[in-house]
Amino acid sequence: MPLMSNVSPFMSVPAPRKNQYRVGQWAVFREEVIELDGGECVRCGRSRDDGVVLQVHHKKYLKDRAPWEYPLALCETLCKGCHGQEHGVVRPDSGWDYVGEDDLGDLSGKCDRCGTDIRYVYFVQHPKWEPLSVGTVCCDDLTGTKIATERRKFDERLGRFLKSTRWQQVGQFYSIKQKQIAIRVVPVVGGYRIHMNSTTGRTIYPDLDSAKARVFNFIESGEADDFFGSKA
Repeated sequence: MPLMSNVSPFMSVPAPRKNQYRVGQWAVFREEVIELDGGECVRCGRSRDDGVVLQVHHKKYLKDRAPWEYPLALCETLCKGCHGQEHGVVRPDSGWDYVGEDDLGDLSGKCDRCGTDIRYVYFVQHPKWEPLSVGTVCCDDLTGTKIATERRKFDERLGRFLKSTRWQQVGQFYSIKQKQIAIRVVPVVGGYRIHMNSTTGRTIYPDLDSAKARVFNFIESGEADDFFGSKA
């Protein structure tokens, strides 16, 4: 097979970042705020030693800002009781926004809403309530969407594509045919480069799975149909 030399800008888009927002970032940020407030509620003065649950309250909400990206000055430590009084006694069942997700690897997490053991954690926030880490069903229910379900399906399909036995190693490169597109992932200095049909991508991906993931996303999203259709 001859080396493909036509260079296209379509591969210049970085591979999608897995777990762009990680629930662990919130846990770290929360503990930093609690430490700054002396490990106690700024309203009633109680601490974990008194058997209360400490939470972080955002004094105001900033659009398109993840809860752990706020200035520390806009956050304060409240016990669960004082926090509930601040926001109202009843937690809202709608108006929540998806922020991000994490794969814990096993059922080591617990949904903040229903208490179910979960592996896939979805982070949601509301302008009038504390952020929650929830499971797939509760995420879709609170946000009024199917975002968690669809993302789970996407991740499962991606996992199958990465592990597909249709990937063939020929010499140093890996090849597969998907939607009638001949794909090669070739090792280069610094990582891997993607070739599709007679087109060579520009981006160098740090590892094989990152390159394969970009191939999957490019085809799954329909970008490949648009690109190769325009060249027909």
